[in-house]
Amino acid sequence: MTTIRRTAQIAAALLALAALAGCTSNPVAARPITAAPTAAASTPAVATPTTPPPTQVAADATPVRLKCHTLVPTAVVQNLDPAFTTVKGWEPDAGSPSARLEDLKGTTCAWTTSAGDLLEVSVAKPSAKDATALKDDLVLRSQSVPTFGGEAYFQVVDHVGQADVFRGRTWLFLRSNKFFEPGDASAIVAAALDALGYGPKPTETPTPGATPLPTATATAG
Repeated sequence: MTTIRRTAQIAAALLALAALAGCTSNPVAARPITAAPTAAASTPAVATPTTPPPTQVAADATPVRLKCHTLVPTAVVQNLDPAFTTVKGWEPDAGSPSARLEDLKGTTCAWTTSAGDLLEVSVAKPSAKDATALKDDLVLRSQSVPTFGGEAYFQVVDHVGQADVFRGRTWLFLRSNKFFEPGDASAIVAAALDALGYGPKPTETPTPGATPLPTATATAG
């Protein structure tokens, strides 16, 4: 009887071990299956403009004609890089940002160096409707720059910085691989705005020989 009982106990133990092994031999299968993440659950991408910039009606633009050295004096250009020289008779590439201003009967200017550096400065005067559309578009695709005054924007496209500055309908556009941040373009912007009549207003100075007004003095009572 003792042998039969021991055999039964061993058999029971073996059955228990087999059951335990069956529960733990494939722990991966025992894990709950989770559904693959859906597109709705993914992090949304930052919205960027996918449409081209708005077009302008050239017939509604007011011509702007200036000499390049008047729009930006040579000394100001060479403060950015002494090696810059004017590209005489320059024509912007078709479809380029500067070509858009030229199409509006604007002035377009360029300077380059032997190393291939570039500076483009263009100015045009589109219609009020077109100017508003340009500003609205730049709000989406560029960064506002309060330091330029008025309504202005700056962005870097393919390692080339470009600035769009507006004074009413007047549209000033600058582009250079020397512009890494808005401050790099500030002197060129200021010179061009001054040439266009949008420079800082002169401060009032006293008229020579004018008698100053008397100041009130307290009297003993």
